[in-house]
Amino acid sequence: MSKKENVEIDKKVLRFFSAISDPTRLVMLKALMDGPKTVNEVYESVGREKMTLSAVSHQLKYLEQVGVVEFEKKGREKTFRPSEEFCWCILKDAYDHYGGKKCGCSGHNK
Repeated sequence: MSKKENVEIDKKVLRFFSAISDPTRLVMLKALMDGPKTVNEVYESVGREKMTLSAVSHQLKYLEQVGVVEFEKKGREKTFRPSEEFCWCILKDAYDHYGGKKCGCSGHNK
């Protein structure tokens, strides 16, 4: 792999971790991992008292631009879901790890 390709991969990795480092976006992703949701359903998951519907829509657009989520549009309604082109193991593994589950990887539990 060329140095230029490595730099591009580094940028994508950083964008991913940046996207999930925001507490509100993390709540949104966790809600979407339970199944596809409309903007209004994500809004309910986040909590109406925490942010506006417009702000939720803006964050979902950001997550889509980064490639973390994708959507399907039917009429005026968009239904969002985690991107099928992305492996969500890292997020699930992090929750398992910090939730007290043992890692199944060799050499990590020494």
